[in-house]
This record gives sequence, C-alpha cells and structure tokens, in this order.
Amino acid sequence: MAKNRSTHHSNRRNRQSDSDLRLRDGLEIPVGDTTMTIRVDQQRATIFLGDYESSGINLLDPGDLDFEYMQQMTCALDAFIPRPRKVHALHLGGCACALPWAWETHRPGSSQVAVEINSDIAQACRALFDLPRSPRLRIRVDDAHRVISSAKARNYDVIVRDVFNGPHTPRRLRSAQFYRRAHAALADDGILLVNCGHGRGFDARGDVAAALAEFAHVAMVAEGKTLAGGRRGNLVLIAVGAGHPHINRGWAECQRRLRSLPLSVRFLPRADVERWVGTTQPIHDE
Repeated sequence: MAKNRSTHHSNRRNRQSDSDLRLRDGLEIPVGDTTMTIRVDQQRATIFLGDYESSGINLLDPGDLDFEYMQQMTCALDAFIPRPRKVHALHLGGCACALPWAWETHRPGSSQVAVEINSDIAQACRALFDLPRSPRLRIRVDDAHRVISSAKARNYDVIVRDVFNGPHTPRRLRSAQFYRRAHAALADDGILLVNCGHGRGFDARGDVAAALAEFAHVAMVAEGKTLAGGRRGNLVLIAVGAGHPHINRGWAECQRRLRSLPLSVRFLPRADVERWVGTTQPIHDE
C-alpha cells in the first residue's frame, strides 16, 4: 500500500542534520516513531516508511511517475485541466512529494502546497531531493484535517488526498464532513483526487459513499481484483466540480488516457460507482 506515515509529530531529537544526509541505497533515517528507508536502483529511488512503500521518484526525470495510482490521478487532471495550464494544488499527504514534483515538470510555474505532518520526513526529503522551491512547491508541516478545515473557499484547482497512517486513512479524512470541506475549497471547475485503500479487510465503500453524497460528478479507477476486494490496493476516486464546462468531454478524455497506461484498469462512471457502493452509508466524523 503506497503512502504511509505517522500521524504524530516527530521527535526532533532523532533528526539528522542536513549535512549528514546523502542519497544512497539503503539509507535509513529515523522519522518520529518509524524509519524512512530509501532504496536506489539506478535512476529510481523508492521511499519506504516502516514496511510500506510511500513514494517513488525517477531522479533523472521526475515527471515520469512510478506508482500506478499517481499515473491515474495525472490522467484525470490532464483530462479536465489540460497541460500546460498552471494549477493551484493542495496535496494532503506529502512524503517525498513525487506527485507535485511531477506536476511541476508538466506545468511549470504552478503553485502547489504539500501537507506533511511529520517534520522529520519533510526536512529529509527537502535535503535529499531537488524538489521545486516555494512558491512552486511549499511543504507545510501540519495536520491535513486542520488544513482542509481552514482552507479558503474556492481556492484550489485541484486537491489530492493521499494520507495514510500505516494502512489506514484517518476517519476524519474519509468522512462526509471532509468531502464537504474539500468541495468548498475547490474552484467551481476544480477536481478532487482521492487515494482510497481497499481489499483484504479494508473497505473503501463508506469513503466513496461520502464523496457521492457531496459531488454530482464522480468516477473511480481501480484494478479488477482490488475492486472485488481480493487484493489490497489503491482505488482512485475522481470528483469534479459542477462548474466545469466540459464534464462529458473530460470523462471521455480521462478514459482515453487511462487506456494508454501500462497497467490495465477499470473505469467506473458514477452509476457503476453507486452500484459498487450499494447500501453502504457515508462515513461521518465521530
């Protein structure tokens, strides 16, 4: 399962200084209550938090995304907001910032904020990787729930939710209240992209039901085995603002782009997503 981090702020006493950090295969860095390990194979770096793969970066071409769900999110963004249009993006979940880094290469001059709760992870990734600098990419050390709760209305072209604590996304980032806040923070023609974990004991239906209750234009992308629950993996939820002028054209272009990816996936339009969710009720904040 991609993207994993502690939801607790890190212990600064364990922090390595920037001068101690040199990118190499097998590098291990204490980051709060877990360890960040980096594996380097030729030009590709894979970042692990504990036992979980969290980010993958092509060091020579950051626009070449390694993780399938990030490729799928990029297909959706490019379908509804074509390149090279600049975007104002909020990424809830940062780690090595592979996705915003790729989007900066595709859309130079964009303004992006990546929210990472673990300050050690944020500092280490800034030191190790040649990430774009603010305002092109600002890494904000904060809690994703607090950030979306205080976001300005209609402020972002795109919001990405990619937050995990181990294999779980915190409940208050899967709830109807979360989707309401995200919708309010999006431009009228904006797009919300959500990484949901599903399968092998993890059920994303309540998460997706919450999105269906808030957004009129919703679709989902997943591998068949993951969708059926037989394999633990990523479901990508796509929700588009009602003010987008070319909804149908955008969905058609999204499907065309998805078909060009190496990994074959299923695209579910809203009606199929509703059937998949069935009678499952939306999650609500406790």
